[in-house]
Amino acid sequence: MAARLENLAMMRTVVAAAATVDDLDMDMVADLKLATDEACTRLVRSSVPNAMLVVRLDFHLDRLAMAVYSHCLPGDVFPLDSFSWHVLSSLADHVETFERAHPDDPVGHIVGVSLTKLRDAGSAVRVANG
Repeated sequence: MAARLENLAMMRTVVAAAATVDDLDMDMVADLKLATDEACTRLVRSSVPNAMLVVRLDFHLDRLAMAVYSHCLPGDVFPLDSFSWHVLSSLADHVETFERAHPDDPVGHIVGVSLTKLRDAGSAVRVANG
């Protein structure tokens, strides 16, 4: 999806729908929506013109992993002393940023954040047993 602020509502909705279908409780869904909004907003504000914003969800028995990334301008997108970092680290059990060179842009980079939210034992059993 295009890295534009007007697409944030769609990203939140898609993440919430996927999490709900995966039988996550409503508190976890709300946390994921807020984390999605915070991460995507930071990336959109730092992205190059016409960049794409990618959200990848990986569902596991014991956790949900989410990676959000975009083609960004040089600079610190997720400073560790920022309010955004505080929000993300409060909403997820593990938060990690990543940055790698963009294959077609010697200046810009692929910048992103990975979030992991652990499931409670009861949720893991429900998912495993259907």
